[in-house]
Amino acid sequence: MSRVIAIDWSGSKATAAAKTKIWLAEARGGRLVRLESGRDRGEVIAHLIQDAFTDPDVFIGLDFAFSFPCWFIEELGATSIEELWNLVSEQGEEWLGSCPHPFWGRPGTPQPNLREHFRVTEKHASEFAGANPKSVFQIGGAGTVGTGSIRGMPYLANLRGEGFSIWPFHEIRTPLVIEIYPRLLTGAVRMADPYARAAYLAESCPEIDEVFARQAASCEDAFDAAVSAITMSCHSDDLSALSACREDPDSMEGKIWWPRESRETTDSSRYGAEGRGNCPFCDIAGRSVLAESKYAVAVADGYPVSEGHTLVILKDHAATLFTQSAEVQEDVWRLVA
Repeated sequence: MSRVIAIDWSGSKATAAAKTKIWLAEARGGRLVRLESGRDRGEVIAHLIQDAFTDPDVFIGLDFAFSFPCWFIEELGATSIEELWNLVSEQGEEWLGSCPHPFWGRPGTPQPNLREHFRVTEKHASEFAGANPKSVFQIGGAGTVGTGSIRGMPYLANLRGEGFSIWPFHEIRTPLVIEIYPRLLTGAVRMADPYARAAYLAESCPEIDEVFARQAASCEDAFDAAVSAITMSCHSDDLSALSACREDPDSMEGKIWWPRESRETTDSSRYGAEGRGNCPFCDIAGRSVLAESKYAVAVADGYPVSEGHTLVILKDHAATLFTQSAEVQEDVWRLVA
């Protein structure tokens, strides 16, 4: 039985902070068998290498972007993914320190108008699963993913040098490393609420050990690692069936993994007429409706984090607000106002 390990990563510069935020979860046969923190980035990578030396039949999910959009890779002059990782190793800390174009998010560096902020895989995640992609060029401010990615990519070169296969760039064999985005694996959950995290684990992971459940609910990082590992383990056949990508852009930009059956379900029904019975917002009877417009409705949040916490919801299913027409978007923002 193949093992899976999921790492909830951190881009924190401070070693002590990284040790508290980086969580490792291991699962076998859909059951969590390990959940721990206490290692910084270098230590967790060294641990993975030693762990795989002992038992190489392992799939490892890392929670950061493995690459950049193709146009930026071309600007850097990289012709292979290994060359890109080496360039990031050489220049990454300078990017994080000075925040040069096209990076943004630090004081005085607002979001620029770029050819493309997202890789193809991030756009697919938004289209198929309703995930809200983050720009790898953002290295400051809320929702930052660039810092962790820039400080993560050089370690992919280290793993590759130790014989790991990095999907989708290399031949498929274990130990195999894949890029994950926990929100694609957990689905919608009120992450800031420990009670919501505990309720999710009780409903979606009923076989989880009580001690692990308390650990996983204790913080967002532990929760993401634990649920990601369990989800990966439940789809080990899907992981075993992966293949390398030889075509652009995936061969240079990489791909985020999430279960094939989840992708097929969301593609065929999540935003179509079928399958809507599972949508918590299709039936708002009994909810406190605060305001309504042609295309949207505003309701009081069921678990408010502050006074006046309100949800503004499209009346029809959509992958994201930004796939809708200008008329719909304007209507929504008028309702927000």
